[in-house]
Amino acid sequence: MDAFIFLKSRILPILLVLNLLSSELGLVRQGSTLGINYGQVANNLPSPERVYLLLSSLKITKTRIYDTNPQVLAAFANSSIELIVTVPNEAVTQLASDPNQALQWVNTNIKPYVPSTKITGIAVGNEIYTDDDSQNLMSDLVPAMQAIHQALVRHHPRFKCKFTSRVAKFISTLARVIQT
Repeated sequence: MDAFIFLKSRILPILLVLNLLSSELGLVRQGSTLGINYGQVANNLPSPERVYLLLSSLKITKTRIYDTNPQVLAAFANSSIELIVTVPNEAVTQLASDPNQALQWVNTNIKPYVPSTKITGIAVGNEIYTDDDSQNLMSDLVPAMQAIHQALVRHHPRFKCKFTSRVAKFISTLARVIQT
């Protein structure tokens, strides 16, 4: 009986370790890719070109940046690395309330770089729940997403993507839950 309890209590951690090791060592391939967040708020950072070379050498295929830095977008042009760019928090309310601002944002920050830079996603806002103005940001988040989506689809058909009302409802519900 004691041996059974010992084995039972040890089996889950052993399975978790084996799973981790098998995926980290490449023993199990499930079509996964490796991505990183590329922050740029620091001193003595390498140039975007050097960052691109480093990420390529590490076989990184997906990267998120927290803005739409033109130097970064240009450095990743004609590469196989996919980027997710971010609408800054300070632009969320403006984009939510004015479709023309959303179109301007897309024309300035996305259109000049696509298709040479593989922008595969746009994150709207960053860590909005930790911002001093989080109440306003939370209520403007979904409308800003919809405005960006409409600007992409209506004025740039090659950016066709799908943004369903179910996703909007989920995000709104999630924001309300986190808010309480």
